[in-house]
Amino acid sequence: MADVVVSPWPRGTFAVNPDRGNSMKHKKIPVAVATTAMIGIASPAIAADLSNGNGQSCGDGVGVWHFVNNQTGGAADGLLTATFSDGVFSMVAPSKNTGSTQHFYVESTGTLISASTSLPGRLVLSDFSCEDSKKK
Repeated sequence: MADVVVSPWPRGTFAVNPDRGNSMKHKKIPVAVATTAMIGIASPAIAADLSNGNGQSCGDGVGVWHFVNNQTGGAADGLLTATFSDGVFSMVAPSKNTGSTQHFYVESTGTLISASTSLPGRLVLSDFSCEDSKKK
């Protein structure tokens, strides 16, 4: 079985050393430990980015965006972050969590630029509406 050694070059670099007779002194680490360590370091956080929309706007009015994050696998309540063209940056908790789906509502002006959650699964813009300016 090949040994994995900590390289004297860039920090954290691992190299396979099939030659046990190497005269250089290396700190040897079993392959399984090194592989586990690299997987733990390289695993990104799971997050859902908006998959079906951006650019929705109510002009000068206020809009309500209804986002749904489905396929969450029963995750605990997450957070939705939405960014708008007028500089508004909204972070909201879900209004409803059914176990596999979480619903988020954001009220804002400006144009939707992006949205994401801290959850696994798929984030979609389910509904978008503008306030009726004739009611004022």
